[in-house]
Amino acid sequence: MNDNIEKQLQAYKKALFQSKSEIKVIRFYETDKPYGCFSNFAKTPIELDGRVWPTTEHYFQAIKFVGTPHEEELRVAPTAMEAARMGRDRARPLRKDWEDVKLAVMTKAVQAKVEQHPLVKDLLVSTGSCTLVEHTRNDAFWADNGDGTGLNWLGRILMEIREGLEDYSPDFLLPQWLVYPEHDPYSMFWRMGAGESYMMYYADWWRGLSEAARREYDAYFVPPAEWCLTNEE
Repeated sequence: MNDNIEKQLQAYKKALFQSKSEIKVIRFYETDKPYGCFSNFAKTPIELDGRVWPTTEHYFQAIKFVGTPHEEELRVAPTAMEAARMGRDRARPLRKDWEDVKLAVMTKAVQAKVEQHPLVKDLLVSTGSCTLVEHTRNDAFWADNGDGTGLNWLGRILMEIREGLEDYSPDFLLPQWLVYPEHDPYSMFWRMGAGESYMMYYADWWRGLSEAARREYDAYFVPPAEWCLTNEE
């Protein structure tokens, strides 16, 4: 292939993968919904500091009271929700340096989850350059406060870890109905020119995902009704 044509194709592909970056956002919160494994409440035990913790939430809350009997009480809490409730009880002796160390503690816990659970790592890598957002109005520090005004520190930590993973690639493509919403599924646009090219690259990228990553992606990006009809035909 002519070098000039090859360069043009690579430039086009790069632009394609960088397009629509402003809407490449994956929001997560409920553990039974797509990408719910990113939640601290997800049942993904981690081994840290010589012990096993049922969830990253258990670890995070317990370390508020490191070196005291409260630490073990929280470690064995029956659920992540209960661990969170116990950890927020200000009748317990919160360590004096907590505000200084809490980001490092969360990062350590999330890093352990990603390293110790191949599925979590696979799904994290599969999100490419997407902005990851813990979406709930219940938290304005770790999440987005439900309206985007929160600091989203959990999402930021996940993205930082993602970029350091060996298999990480920023490549990520949105489904066609989000990229070109002005074109209906029966349009000739999809059979020639930009639409046809997008579908070709999209199909290749999607097939390159693991089976688990494809399932998660498809569950999150649910097609509108008119696209479902085309899939059934």
